[in-house]
This record gives sequence, C-alpha cells and structure tokens, in this order.
Amino acid sequence: MTASSRIGPSDLLRAHVLALALGTLAAPAMAAPQDLTAVPFEQLLTMEVYSASKFVQQANQAPAMVTVISAADIRDHGWRTLAEVARSVRGLYVSNDRNYSYLGERGFLRPGDFNTRFLLLVDGNRVNDSIYDQAPLGGEFPLDLDLIERIEFVPGPGSSIYGSNAFFGVINVITRQGGDLAGRRVLLEAGSGGARKASVRAGWRSAGGTEFLLAASSRRSAGEDLYYPEYDTPDQHHGVASGIDYERGQRLLASIAGGPLSVTLMHASRTKGVPTGSYAQRFNDPRSRTVDRETLVNALWRSSAGAKEQLSARMFSGLYDFLGDYPDGDGLFVNHDASHARWWGAELSVISTRLAGHTLLAGLDYQRDARLAQRNFDDPGAYNLYDRRQARRVGLYVQDELAVGAATRLNLGLRYDRNSGLPGIVSPRAALIHALTADTTFKAIYGTAFRAPNAFERFYHFAGEGGQLPNPGLARETIDSAELALVHRPGENTRLTATAFRNVVDGLITQRAYAGIPETRFENAARVRARGIEFEYERRWQRGAAMRASYSYSRTGDGQLVNAPAHLAKLNLAAPLGAGSCRGALEVQYVGERQGLAGTTPGYVLANANIVHARLFPNTEASLGIYNLFGRRYADPGAAEHRQAAIAQDGRRLLARISHAF
Repeated sequence: MTASSRIGPSDLLRAHVLALALGTLAAPAMAAPQDLTAVPFEQLLTMEVYSASKFVQQANQAPAMVTVISAADIRDHGWRTLAEVARSVRGLYVSNDRNYSYLGERGFLRPGDFNTRFLLLVDGNRVNDSIYDQAPLGGEFPLDLDLIERIEFVPGPGSSIYGSNAFFGVINVITRQGGDLAGRRVLLEAGSGGARKASVRAGWRSAGGTEFLLAASSRRSAGEDLYYPEYDTPDQHHGVASGIDYERGQRLLASIAGGPLSVTLMHASRTKGVPTGSYAQRFNDPRSRTVDRETLVNALWRSSAGAKEQLSARMFSGLYDFLGDYPDGDGLFVNHDASHARWWGAELSVISTRLAGHTLLAGLDYQRDARLAQRNFDDPGAYNLYDRRQARRVGLYVQDELAVGAATRLNLGLRYDRNSGLPGIVSPRAALIHALTADTTFKAIYGTAFRAPNAFERFYHFAGEGGQLPNPGLARETIDSAELALVHRPGENTRLTATAFRNVVDGLITQRAYAGIPETRFENAARVRARGIEFEYERRWQRGAAMRASYSYSRTGDGQLVNAPAHLAKLNLAAPLGAGSCRGALEVQYVGERQGLAGTTPGYVLANANIVHARLFPNTEASLGIYNLFGRRYADPGAAEHRQAAIAQDGRRLLARISHAF
C-alpha cells in the first residue's frame, strides 16, 4: 500500500457493513449514565479516582495531585491522540520526531527515551511492552479516544504499588462500557495532509445486566512533503522528503462485563513512514518505515463491593511486534530491525476496611516475559543481530491509608520487586493529607521509584554509523521525590493548586555518543537534581463554560540535561456557543526554549481550536478542529540518531468529523 493511500468507497462500505452486523447483535440498551458535562463543578473537584492507591477514593484525599481528563474534555477539544491529551496536563510536555511522540515531565526527557519513565495502563492493565518498556502515545496507542471514559494522571513516583516504570507518573486510561455507548455509531473524519478515518462501534446492555462493546477503526494519512536543509544536495532530492510522512493504522476493541468478571481484548497496528533520514539511512527513500503491532488481553474478577474485604484477581497476556525498514546510505539494500515480545502474568490483591480508620491494600503481581527477541538483518540470511531471551518480574506490595482524626489522613505504602538479572529493591511512599479548613487541603508526599533497564538498552547491538553498543551491566535508575501541595477552593466553582517539588535521580539511564565512535550506548549517568513549582487554576460557570490554566517552572542541577524546558504554561477554555447544542474550545500552550544535542531549540506558543455541533441533524454530531491555529513554525530537539538539530512540526491543520448514531 502506498504512502498516498486513502480510505475509499470500499473501506466505507466495509465499515457500514460491520456496523450493521454489530447492530444486529445489539439488544435494546438501558439509558446511558449522566454525561460528565452536566456534573456540577463542585462534584468534579471531589471526583473519585482509583489510580493513586489502587482503590477508589476522593481526589482531594489521594496521596498525589491527580489530574482527571474526562470524556467531555476530549470531545470539547477534539484531541486525536493520547499525546495531545498529555500536552494539556500540568507539568507535561511532548516531543515528536515525526515517527513517535515522547513524554517529558518536570524537566526530564532525554534524547533516546522511549516513554519508559511513565507507566501506561488501560483499565489498570499494563500497556508498556516488554522489549522497550515504551508507553505508546501516538497512533500506535491501541484505543480510539472516543472510547475513553476518563484518563487519570498520577504524577510522582508510583513504584510503591506499581513497580518498574512508574517513575515520573502513572497514566490510567479508563474505557467506557457497552451500556455507556448504547446503540451503534459510525464516525468519519477527513482533514489536512490526506487524513482519513472511519470507525464503527456498537454497545449494549443485556436484560441480565451484562455489557458488550465492539469497536473498530481504520485511518490513513498521506502527510506532508518536508524540507530538511541538512540533506539539501542534488543526490538527496534537495533536502525534500516527498510522500514519506504517511501513516496508516487499525484498531479493534472487544469487551464484555457482567457481574464480577470483565474481559477486554485490544489490538492495534500502525505503519509510519520515516521522513527524517534517521539512523544514517538513505534520505527520501520510500522504503523507510516503522511498523508497530500490539495485542492485549485482560481478564479481571472482583468480589462484590460493600464487604469488609474485597478481593480482585487479574490475568493478562500481551504481544508486541516491531519492524523498522531502513534503506542503507547508498540505497543498495534495506536493513530490517525487528523485535518480538510475548508476555503473560497475573495479579492478586485484597482491600480490607475491617480495622476502623484503616484502608489496607495488599497484593502480589507476576509477569513472565516468555519471549524477548531482537533481530537485525539485511536479508533473511545475513543477520547482524539475533538475541532471544526470557525474563520475569515479581512484586509484593502493601499499603495502609489511616485516618488520624477527622481532618488528617496518612497514606503509607511499600513494595518489594525482583527483576531477572537484578537484585531486589524496596520502594516506599508516604503521604500526609490534612484539611486545614473545609476549603483548603495540604499534602506532603514523599516516595521513591525505580526503572529497570530493558532488553533494548542492555542487549541491542548493531555496529556502524547510527548503531548501538550493548551494555549488559546497565543498572536501575532510581528517583527520590518530595512534594508539597496546597489545594484551595475560594468558591464552589473554583479551585487553586500550588505545588513545590524536588526530584533526585540516581543512575539516570542515558543514551550517549562519543567522539570518534559511530555507535551510541546506554549508560547510567551521575546524580541529577531537579526542583520546581507548579500552579493551576480551574473554574466552571453555570452555563457549562470551563477554564483550566497552569504554569510550571523546573530547574535541573545538571547543565547538560537536554530537552528540559524551564517554563511551561497552558490554558484550556470550553464554552457553549449560543443557546443551541454547539460548543467551542480553545487551548493555548507555551513551551520554553530547550537545549538540544546541537544547540538551543527556541520556545513556542501553540493554539488549537475546536467546534462541536452535537445535533447537526437528528442523531448526528459534527465537529471541526483547527490545530496550530496561527500556523506557527516550531520544532522539537532531535536525538542522536538524527542529523537534524531540531525536527520541524506541523503547520496549520484542519480536521472535520461527522458521526451518526442509529
């Protein structure tokens, strides 16, 4: 399939037929629950969250400053990827190398990072693969955003209950149930750069209360022709990458939930053209691409709520396949880089409220990495690398949330982890939550976390320009974090948050390049300190308007730390337009200048706008999104595999959506 492929009549016909097939299975559904857009703001401020402690609690009592992004927020702003959602969150920023999106927080995003310092969950199930430990944020994320009920971001170390990768934070994506999405819906999208998407879904709740959901989508984009002056020679197409910025992908979700048991299957595949000439490959070669495929199965059983002890058991399995096709510098052959991961595991936990004033949590989780295979070859018989391994990890955790008087809570957590080839490690967390007044809460949070080096960092080996040397002796990186936070509600529709933090990272795993050596290597760097402050202001108005604004400042003690903006500022607005069913949203983001590997990347201001008409026709919703509203030119720092010091990002882009329920 070519880079310029688009969704044609046959694709739409298949989508329509699939929707009809799903609809014939759907039983009459019960009424959907109340939309979050109708929830009073004072309820949103005390919304219950799960991800901070692995049990439901009010956000103002959680041992972290949890950010909740609702389905209504996603709909209002027209966000297309998880990376775009993350850009709106206090303290987070994103870099994109026109292949993948990478997430940073509070001044940490090293070149070569693969989102390994964030643990990504879907309904509590780990999504990070077991080769790269990567949290997928772009088109490779295995879920369409319109199937999300809410996203909980828990900043700070979370290893005390989650183990490895919960280093800077935990992102838990909570999906919608079949009864929430009662009926059938078809959605079509078209936009700049030849973007096309078709999706169908059907959800229903049976007479016995069992909920079913089936959803599928397909998307394609031709992308843009891109100019890179670093390649501006006659034999390199004068620096223009033509027709190589394409992307195409598919997603599938199937879930069933009834009584104490729920089962979910997710699958996603994505193919992305690579226009930047990374890894010393031939520039402007249409054979350059990466392919990601991931399949996840999650089965969860929970005992009935209300008992003094609540038991839960989870079984999961996953597979991840990667293929990178990189034409050599002369274009004589294509180098193939491939990895294959297969894993399965289980988790058992119990929550007890038998002791007055205590909420006790204890659990055990285990993961078996049955296959960790990395290959690199120029043709099927000429291997440069063939590395195949197995691994396992096991964790035991306990946590106690105790009430100390009417206004004070103390949350204490401890976890022991053992990963293959590494000594055991203990991760503690302690949080004091004190209500100074009915409208003001103070939080003091301390914790440590770790990230175990992954198979790619330790064992990948490819000699030559753009290659990498192995480091089997690579050690864990650890973080020691302290945070003070004050949350004040001056009125029932307003919330103010102020946070001060300090992070100390030991053994930071960093991709390093050396003069005279063409390969890079992952190594443990010296101690790095960072400190900073964050402010956030939130308000809602009676007619449904909403505002969220934040400012973050961070400073690292290591002057060599790159891609670390000192200043981040964000503004999100959403409001009804007139008295009808239209809503408009605007977001403005400022990212300060960042030091790159080869110079400074200037800061930028980016604005996006979205308009949603909920009832364009009966049962029909339409929206128009304008991204990079003012057409600003901006770039993200390049990594060691790029010749470019900075990677230019998209200009103004339009995206129109229309969906119909039947």
